[in-house]
Amino acid sequence: MGGQALTQGQADMKLSNLLTVFHLLVDREPVSRAELAKLSGMSPTSITRFVGHMLALGLLRETPDREKKVGRTATLLRLEESALYSVGISLDSTYIHVALLNFRKKLVGERAEKNPFAAPTLEQALGVAHRLYTGLLQETGVQPAQVCGVGVTMPGVMQGSEILAFTPQLQWKGLNVRRAVQQRFGMENVRVENDCNAALLGQCVLDPELRKQDAAFLCIGSGVGSAVSYQGRLFSKPGGLSFSEIGHTVVQPDGMVCDCGNRGCLQTFLTVGALVNRARAYDPTVASMEDIERAWQQGVPWARELIGVACTYAKMAVNTLSCMYTPQVILIGGESIDRFGEMFGGIFSEPQLFFEPFKGRVELRRLNGMYRKGLVGVSQQVQEDSLREKLRRAL
Repeated sequence: MGGQALTQGQADMKLSNLLTVFHLLVDREPVSRAELAKLSGMSPTSITRFVGHMLALGLLRETPDREKKVGRTATLLRLEESALYSVGISLDSTYIHVALLNFRKKLVGERAEKNPFAAPTLEQALGVAHRLYTGLLQETGVQPAQVCGVGVTMPGVMQGSEILAFTPQLQWKGLNVRRAVQQRFGMENVRVENDCNAALLGQCVLDPELRKQDAAFLCIGSGVGSAVSYQGRLFSKPGGLSFSEIGHTVVQPDGMVCDCGNRGCLQTFLTVGALVNRARAYDPTVASMEDIERAWQQGVPWARELIGVACTYAKMAVNTLSCMYTPQVILIGGESIDRFGEMFGGIFSEPQLFFEPFKGRVELRRLNGMYRKGLVGVSQQVQEDSLREKLRRAL
């Protein structure tokens, strides 16, 4: 048994080293074998062996170095962007988005459809997503065999990576989303992630510098959510509930009824639906956020006050995240920030409400295009799972 344990340990170490080399290549491509050896601290022999595995699997391609140099022309390594594709699906109460991403996590095609159901079941939502996916395959020419798996993002509390514990926006509870996706799409490799977690992961994929920092994300849209990462890794408890629901912290115990059933949740001051309901107390003709924005731009007092209060509560949430998780960066995004960025600009203005030790130590940044970042984040997880399995078999 000792020999078997050692063999398994050696295999795990080789896989870990191989993944280290791969991720260095992703961040630095195009890169030579010599540069990889220097960056990783591994021997040229080990790098040559690892690169050979990845070339044999069709994950990389070699190109000549175009720069004029004395001596032998170096060969540079690049990702083979068509080596793997993954499907990213964003399920929400308003829209269903589906995208195909290549091995570079670039969107090669995407489709979206307004949610046609007032209260969709999971099966109905996945039916729409599968139809959009089939259309994308025809549009892009990608073959089903090239797709390594499916990643799904949605609002709500996840229990591990399979069970949706509860989503107030969609009113789903206790569903095994992973199994339902596996059955509908006929794929084993499926990841399901809270939309805030997925967006923060996606931003880390697209911004290597963020992977060196501790970051939090505040999402404001149809709901209010949050996510936290340390050095590019999500703050989470394996198999436990996702840390994502800052919107359901109670800030006014006798306040407006929230869609979760409690009163005075933070999101009753910030979500699109809550703001429209509050605006109607001033002007019964208000039917949308666009109506509020129009009144705000015209300087109508009630609109200015309503949004001012919303920005104050958002700043309270920012301070809560800083006190609980001590991030260096707090990203703020979501549908409301994407569509009504000027109106919600007060969230970023001074004075902030930071606890004294954190003043001047936390950087606020906008995160634009949350749903696309989420598709990238969850697709990265799917491709990473597929990559691990491919490399494990190659060793």
